[in-house]
Amino acid sequence: MHKLTFKSNKTLKSLARETLFAKEFKIAYQDKTTKEKSFWLVKDDGIYVMNCYLKDGKRKVEHVVYASGYNPKYDKHDDLWERTYQVSGDDFAENIPLDNSALNRLRDGGNLTINLSDTQIEVIA
Repeated sequence: MHKLTFKSNKTLKSLARETLFAKEFKIAYQDKTTKEKSFWLVKDDGIYVMNCYLKDGKRKVEHVVYASGYNPKYDKHDDLWERTYQVSGDDFAENIPLDNSALNRLRDGGNLTINLSDTQIEVIA
């Protein structure tokens, strides 16, 4: 199990606030949308959550929050690639559903923790 921690900051609060108000969300890797409020959990050069909501029928990247220790801009450790590879050998994007109470806690300054294994995702907000 890998523990990913997203510490509260201005961007995470804004992401939660905008997600609360949004009505439509893009489903990762599909040409479909859902009304279920969610963030995308993404693994590529680093690991981060980002918005997947649509505004006026379009998705625009507005908020990106890196997991602690997984931001390639600031975490220039020699083992960053290895640590992200341990989480997953492949790049991915996954919808992470969040209910209104969790989004309110994040908007008000709470941290987001995602425990991730090959078969499970546990979200604590």
